[in-house]
Parts: sequence; C-alpha cells; structure tokens
Amino acid sequence: MKQTLGKIFLILLFLSSVVFAGVKVSVNPPAVYKGDMVQLTITAEGDNIEFPQIAQVGDSPVMGTSSSQSVNIINGKMSKTISKTYSFRATKSLKVPSFVVKVDGKEFKTKEQSVTVVKPTASHAGQPFVLEMSLDKNLSYVGEPLNLTLSFKSKLNAHADKIQLGEPKLENFWVKKSNEVSEGMEGDYYVQSFHYKLFPQKSGEYTIPAINALIGKVQRQRGGFGGGIFDDPFFSSMTQQLNWQKIYSNSLRVKVNPLPNGLELYGDYSIKATVDKQKVHANKPVNLTITVQGKGNIDDVKKFDLDIANVIVYADEPKIRSGEQNGEYGGVFTQKIALIADQNFTIPSLSLEYFDKKSKSVKTVKTEPIDIEVIGGGAGLKAQPSIEVSPTQKIEVPKVTQSNVQTKVVTKTEDGYLKYLFLGIGFLLGVGSMLLVNMLKKAKEAKKETDMVRAIRKAKDDQALFNLLLPYSKKDKRISKALNLLEENLYRGGSNKIDKEELMEVFEEI
Repeated sequence: MKQTLGKIFLILLFLSSVVFAGVKVSVNPPAVYKGDMVQLTITAEGDNIEFPQIAQVGDSPVMGTSSSQSVNIINGKMSKTISKTYSFRATKSLKVPSFVVKVDGKEFKTKEQSVTVVKPTASHAGQPFVLEMSLDKNLSYVGEPLNLTLSFKSKLNAHADKIQLGEPKLENFWVKKSNEVSEGMEGDYYVQSFHYKLFPQKSGEYTIPAINALIGKVQRQRGGFGGGIFDDPFFSSMTQQLNWQKIYSNSLRVKVNPLPNGLELYGDYSIKATVDKQKVHANKPVNLTITVQGKGNIDDVKKFDLDIANVIVYADEPKIRSGEQNGEYGGVFTQKIALIADQNFTIPSLSLEYFDKKSKSVKTVKTEPIDIEVIGGGAGLKAQPSIEVSPTQKIEVPKVTQSNVQTKVVTKTEDGYLKYLFLGIGFLLGVGSMLLVNMLKKAKEAKKETDMVRAIRKAKDDQALFNLLLPYSKKDKRISKALNLLEENLYRGGSNKIDKEELMEVFEEI
C-alpha cells in the first residue's frame, strides 16, 4: 500500500513538473558583431500563459516578435507549450534582464542572459572569400575627393549561391559610387573591385569602419525521401534554404584638413557670365547665364544671388551635371537669371573662391562686368508672371515677388513732396505685405511641420533615418515598409530609395 501511494505521488509530481515546468529563456546567438540581430526566446508550458510586453532590451528597441505553439498530451493530460521570440539589434554588450511570465495564475521569472558584442576580424589571404578595402591616400582636404576601392576575392574552387556586399556608410562624407567594376585574377583568387569617391564635408580624423559581405550557400532540406525523383533539382529547389556566412573587410583611417577662410570648394574651376543681349527695351528681360566648369566637388557650388539697384532679379535654381572622366571628378554648374529694368544698368563682376588643388592655395576667379542699355525707359518697372530665359525654359515668378517689386520701383514725378509721400506709402505697404505673407507662411508651416517631420527632412543618411523611424515601426504599414528597405540598405547591401515625402505625410496624419 505504501509503495502504491509512493508511486502515485511520484507520478503526480512528474505530471506537475511537466505541466508547470516553469519558464525557459535563451538568446541566440549569445555573441554577435555590432549591429547584428539577436533573438530572445521565452518558452512557457501551461494552459493560460501571459508573456511580458517587451518594447526594448537594454538600449535596443525590439524590431519584431514571433511565436510558435505546440500541444503535448501525456497520460491523458494536455498542455500547451508556447515560445515567443523578440528580435533586436545589439550595438554593445549587455545583460538581458529578468522578465515575469504568468503561467496558469503563477508568476515565473526568467534568468538573466548575456549578449556579448565582439569586434569583427578582417578576412585574410588563404580563406575561401576575402574582402579588402583601400584608399588612394590617407590625408585629404575638405572637398578633396578620396578614391576608395572595395575588393571581393573568391578562390577558384570556392562556391557561393548568393553574395551580398555592404557599402561604405560614413558620416561627414558624401559618397558617390562608380558604375565601373574591375575584374581580374590575383594568384588563385578571382577579384571584383568596386570604386567609390568620398568627398569629406568636415575636417577631422576619421575611421572608415569595416564593411561586411554575406555569403549564402544553399542547404537542402530533406523530407525523409531516399533519393529518386525528390533528388531532382526541380524538387530540391522547393525544399532548400540559404545559410549565411558573414565576412568583414579591414577598417581604414583618414585625416581631413580644413580649408582656409572657411571654404568648402576644392579643385580647379573657371567661371563665365553671358547675356542674350546688351540692348533691351524697358521692362523686357535680359537673360544672364552663369557657368562654372571644373574638376573637384562641383556639387558644392552655391547658388548666385544678385542685388542690383532699380533692377528686378528672377533667379532660377542651378543645374549641375557631374561625373567622373579620366579618373577625375568634376562637371558643369549652370544658373539662369532674368533681369528687368527701365533704365541702364550694369551686371557686376561675379566671383568664385576655392582652394586650388595644384597650388594648394586660395584662388579667386571672376567674370567681367556687363553693361546693359535699356531703350525707352522712364515708365516704371513692371513685374511679369513668367520670364522666358531660353526657347525651352521659363521662370515662373512667385506671387510674393509682387510685394518685393514695390520696394524696388522708383517713381518719377514733378512734385518732390508727392514723390516721397508715395514712396513712403509704397514702402509701408510692401513691408506690411511681406510681413503678412511671412506670418501666414510660418503659421502654415508650424501647423504642418511637426518635430518629427522636420527630423525626417533633416535626416542625412539611411542610418539616421532608420534610428528615427524605429520607435514608430508599428504605427503605420508605410513606416514598417520604409524600415525594411532601410534595413536592407544598411545590412544587406541594398540600394533602395526612401520616399521621405510619403513618410512626412504619414506623421502629419498621425
């Protein structure tokens, strides 16, 4: 009898340990490189299970959750086993804290877990796949381009089903990728080299971090069939998955010296100013074309603004054609400006200051002043809704400029007292109109542009935009979609374009 009771007690104890087996927790993998994904999995067994709401682990926000469930029947007793997985990116080593899980009315605490972030080790000669990064120089000036080469090497007997290369993501540098890809042999390695131009935007000493590559190899998933037609490539392609191996390049150091006088332009440039005519009837436009041509960071040439007394100035936005030719980056900057007057005037000399790459000194290039003769003047200036600057191009004049016109008009009258009176009234009306327009504009912008909208507009790269949107991943499907595209750009070598305007509209709606 005692033995029977003992057996029953042991059976009940066993069943209790199965049904209320507590809570298990694990992290996978426990050691990662910076920015890699970690999965925190909590598993509980019981009939009624309440998992914790986890928004972030340490300083890392949870990017997604998933769950799985199974049903166990032991000696006629049924119980559920549920696993919930929280995914996050580890940016530094951390302790995963204890969490509380409720199972059938009882509280269980998970054990603390450790995640270690390790520094990546650069791949090296002898391995099946090698990734190397090099610069043509380690010392540069602000605006002076650096040539970066990323070389992916694979041994002739190495096999990969898919390769995803990362790209340089740098703060304080403007990065431009070349379409040219060099190929060749280096010993028993086949080498593909990708080329980038780096334009430093700010002086300082920088580390160009290691770039990673993902090597995907197909691993067939056999379903227990012993060969036959199921070994055919058609069927095997339906039961296969990619296993990814990550390799890293070396990192690089570069020093960027500042340009004197706060200059931002580096290279070798020329400037030219031309007009379509030097004799014009009053209130008809003279079309000025400013052309800057040269080698260097021409994309940083600023828009020209003219202020000429008694002349209405309509300036179009500049157009820049740039690219690489014979190993040097450069291009052509073009800006159209329409000028309207009712008396003779002079277009002043225009200047461009830059740091000359040959002499390593500040250099200034200038245009010559251009005299314009106005025929039949004296009737006063007249603003126009649009100005034709070429047979195929017109400048549409904003309505706001009408108030600006009043401040530029000089009215000729025989009565000096009335002249000053009307000028004063015109000035006050002009100032009042501009103030009113600005107030309405600012009020409209203040209403439309929330802090988040402004932050999205100012986000300078994919990483900054990714960090900005991450806390709002579940607010809207469009935000989630943008985060997926950004993640592909940052970590899987993607080149997706992100529609900032759409994202700003989402937050305006929110």
